[in-house]
Amino acid sequence: MSKKQSCREFLSCPKVLCPAYSERDTECWLIPETHCSDSRGEDFPQKLPVCLNCPYFKETGEDHPDGWNQFLAEQLQRHNAEALNQLYQKEESFVEILNRIPDGLFTTDKELRITFFNPAAEKITGFSAYDAVGMYCKDVFKNAICETDCALRRAVAEGSDIHNREYVITNIKGKKIPIICSTSAFQDSSGRVTGGLEIFKNITELKRLQEEIVTRERKYSRIFEGSHDMIYITNQNGSILDVNQAGVEMLGYPNKEEFLNIGSAKEFYLNPEDRLKFLRLINQKGYAKDFEADFKDRNGTPIHVLISGRRYENIETGDIEYEGIIKDITRRKNTEEILKQRNWELSILNSVAVALNLTMDMDHILKVTLNNVLKVLRLKRGGIFLIDREEKIAVLQVRCGLSQEDFSNPNEIIFKDTLLMKYLLLEDA
Repeated sequence: MSKKQSCREFLSCPKVLCPAYSERDTECWLIPETHCSDSRGEDFPQKLPVCLNCPYFKETGEDHPDGWNQFLAEQLQRHNAEALNQLYQKEESFVEILNRIPDGLFTTDKELRITFFNPAAEKITGFSAYDAVGMYCKDVFKNAICETDCALRRAVAEGSDIHNREYVITNIKGKKIPIICSTSAFQDSSGRVTGGLEIFKNITELKRLQEEIVTRERKYSRIFEGSHDMIYITNQNGSILDVNQAGVEMLGYPNKEEFLNIGSAKEFYLNPEDRLKFLRLINQKGYAKDFEADFKDRNGTPIHVLISGRRYENIETGDIEYEGIIKDITRRKNTEEILKQRNWELSILNSVAVALNLTMDMDHILKVTLNNVLKVLRLKRGGIFLIDREEKIAVLQVRCGLSQEDFSNPNEIIFKDTLLMKYLLLEDA
C-alpha cells in the first residue's frame, strides 16, 4: 500500500462528512467519531473492535517493519500519550480559569488540608499559595467558628451545599476581614467524602456601604420624623405613600394609618384647581418651590400652605413619584391680612387728616370722613348726624348712598341702645 494513500482512497469511501475524509496527517483510527460503522467510538480503544476488521487497518499493521503486535502496541501508546496530553491541557485550562476567578477559591483533601489556593485567595488572606497548600484551612482563616461550626463539615453532615455564609477572618497581618462564602463537599461514587471546595469574597466595601446606608437612613428618619413641617411622598395617581407625624397633626388626623387610607392627596386641596396647577408646574420643571395653596384639614377648616417638592423616578419600581415639604403659613397669612387692613385704615385716617389741614369747610370734612369710614367698614351707604343737645335732636349733616326717601323725618333717629341715646341726647354735657 502506498504510504501516501488515505483510508478514503484505499477503501473508496464516499462518506464526505467523516472527520477522516480529508485528513492525511493523522491515521483514521486515532481520529474520534469516524463513520466507519453505525457505532461511532470516541477514542481508539472504543473503535478497536471495528478497526481489527478494517482492511486498511490490517494491511497497515502487516506492513509494519516490527510486525503486527508491535504496530498495535505503538498505536495504543500513541493514543495514551495523546489522551494524557489532552488531559493535561484540560487541567491547565481548568486551573487557569480558577486562577482568573475574582473571588477567593481553595480546595481541601478529606483531612481539610488545602490542596489548591487561587490568587484571589492569596490577596484576601495574605498567604501565598506556596505557604497555604498543605495547611489546615482553619490555620489560614483563623476564625473561632472553624473549630465550632466548620462550614465544610456541616455541608458533609447535611448532605447539601452551604451558600452565602458570612463571618470574619483574620489575614496574615492580623487585620479583620468580613467575607461571604459558599462551601461544597467532594464525594466519590460511593458517597465517601474526598475533599471540599470553598469560594469566598471580601465584603469589606459592602459592609462599609451597608453601614453608610444605615447611617443615612437614621439621619433621614430623624429629619423626616423630627421636622415640624409636613413631609410627604405620593405617586402620579396622588396616592399617599408616606407622611411624617407633623403632616398627620397639621391636617388633624388621629394617626398615620388613617391618614394614609385617605386615598388621594387631592382630598386635601380646598380648590382642586390648585393641585392641577401644582402638578403642571412640577411636571414641567421637575420641581416646585413655595407654591401657595389652600388646604383643608380633617374637619374642613381652611389651611394656607406653601408647597416645595420634586418629581423623580423610583429606581426600584420605575414609577414616577413626588416628594416634598408642606409648610402651614395660615397664621402668617392672617397676620399679613391684618397688617394690610391696618395699613389701609391708617391710609384712610391720613387722608382725613389731610382734608382737615387743607380746609375749614365742615361739610367737606364730614364728607371725606364719611367716605373713608364707609371704605373701612366696607359699607355702601351711610350718614353722619350732628347732635344738638339744646334741642335734644340729631341732624343728618352728610350722607352717601342714601336717598331722600330713606328718611321720612331726617331729624328723627331711633336708637336701639337706650343707654347710648340717654348719654348722647338727654344728659347734660
